[in-house]
Amino acid sequence: MTAKNYEAWGVLESDYPRKGAVEEQLKFLLRYAILAPSGPNTQPWKFAINGSVISVFADLERSLPHVDPDNRTLFMSVGCAIANLVAAGKHFGFSTSSNYFPRGSENNLAAEVKFEPGGSSMSGGDLFPEITKRHTTKDRYENQMIEISILDDIKKCIDRPGFVLSYLCDKDSKSMMADLVSRAHQIQLAKKEFRQNLGEWLRNNWTGEPDGMPLYTFGVPDAVSLGFPVAFKEFDLSRAVIYRDSGLIHGCSCLGVLTTDQDDRPAWTLCGTLLENLLLKATSYGVSASFFSQPIGLPELRTELESSIGRGHPQLIFSLGRALPMRSTPRRPLEDVILESSS
Repeated sequence: MTAKNYEAWGVLESDYPRKGAVEEQLKFLLRYAILAPSGPNTQPWKFAINGSVISVFADLERSLPHVDPDNRTLFMSVGCAIANLVAAGKHFGFSTSSNYFPRGSENNLAAEVKFEPGGSSMSGGDLFPEITKRHTTKDRYENQMIEISILDDIKKCIDRPGFVLSYLCDKDSKSMMADLVSRAHQIQLAKKEFRQNLGEWLRNNWTGEPDGMPLYTFGVPDAVSLGFPVAFKEFDLSRAVIYRDSGLIHGCSCLGVLTTDQDDRPAWTLCGTLLENLLLKATSYGVSASFFSQPIGLPELRTELESSIGRGHPQLIFSLGRALPMRSTPRRPLEDVILESSS
């Protein structure tokens, strides 16, 4: 029997209400939107259905003031949910158009997605089947390289002007990035307010919570997971965190740095949409990702990374590799994230 906080992953394509009203069909599509990744699984989104339009809101009540003070990661997470929503819509025969920040960039309405019948999923480009398979790797990679042709195909998902994906696959680049991430951990985890803020989202391996990060995703044993969230908040565990992340960086097939020309809410949200398309495409090849946002959260290290990449504003560092399947993480019930209307 599936625990209630994991039931969202049991969504079945066959349950789609093909003969139902459009509002009922769009509500079904949201069951895939909420399976998007978010850091650190805060699921900071809300939705409103108005006829053939779904309004997607950023839920700033789920912000992390000491971990993500600009809400950059939060808006990227919302963008990931939009990508899943659009992929599901196309799969079920809708054509979609997305209007980002129709009320201005300071409004929490991140996008309005309009659905019209008559679309068709492209047999070779349908990312929908990967939504329920995608997972983030936080433990380790297997020792397998990814073919250049696959990396090139994955890179095609970053297909919008002003957004650039740079690959760093050589040993020196990995060492540089591991050093940058390590220094970020040392700075951030020395701050108790940072540890307290992030520690609120760590969960033991038997958690009944509908959000946050169960520690099995990090390879933490069940018994250790019981006391780990409290220990994390009270003590600087940067050495253990650095050891894990260094392994993910040196053990990956390739690193990616996603940069943008602009550095604001619309750019962050669009960045998340493109990222999720990339992650779904990677999943279709059996490739998983792990994320390292720590240096980007520190202005001095972000500037250093920007100088190394030489283009745009760095928004995300991630590694790509082949890994064993990971258990899914909890999800909030759909009813908790649907608003009555967008007005």
